[in-house]
Amino acid sequence: MDYKQDSNNILNGIKYGITYFTTLRIKLNYFDVNKKFYQGVLLSLPIVGAILSSIIILIYIVLPFHPLYSAILSSVLYLFLTGFLHYEAVGDTVDGWYASLSKKDIYEVMHEPQIGSIGAIAMVSFMLLEISALVYCFYEELFFLIFLAFVLSRVGVYFALSFEYHVKSKFIILLKENKKEFRVLNILLYPIKLFVDYTLNKLQKKLGFLNGDTLGFLIVVLEIVLLNIGLLISLI
Repeated sequence: MDYKQDSNNILNGIKYGITYFTTLRIKLNYFDVNKKFYQGVLLSLPIVGAILSSIIILIYIVLPFHPLYSAILSSVLYLFLTGFLHYEAVGDTVDGWYASLSKKDIYEVMHEPQIGSIGAIAMVSFMLLEISALVYCFYEELFFLIFLAFVLSRVGVYFALSFEYHVKSKFIILLKENKKEFRVLNILLYPIKLFVDYTLNKLQKKLGFLNGDTLGFLIVVLEIVLLNIGLLISLI
């Protein structure tokens, strides 16, 4: 077994994941797309959460403005660092949810280049919820809570890969087929697993399938839920 090649492919998968899931750019050389590569992409998700949370926390600390304004700037910067990728998924998922109430093709509705009015309203509402929670965390200097929410929300994707996905969601299917089992996560993060299972079961029942948009939606919802639970605990 070529351990060096395996390590390189895991590293390439991590670099690819950082480039794909953020607006940060890392130079990628030629690499083999194999099992180790996809494991690296999956591993990149919590790493992305750690990187993005660290960046916005550092920005908040060094900004010379009033703490409230610095908190708002840092929170909005987070959305730009993700390229609004997950919020686009929120709009598409909500559009699909409402399309299920009619006879429209849900998959086609979710993959239209434009977002419907209901989806746009949902995007703005979720953004307000997350930005408000982040500003609260910054203002109270609950930096570890931000770090934890960003990392654990992306670890949730690992649990999400136990579900079946739309046949056209080839990238996610490949992640699912090549993921490495970490049974200890099922024990340590059992409440998050329960939340992921509940949310995706609801979406699958309503939409008739799961895809990349539903995973993006899951990440946003998990971030908001984890931030708010953390804030509630901090008040005790």
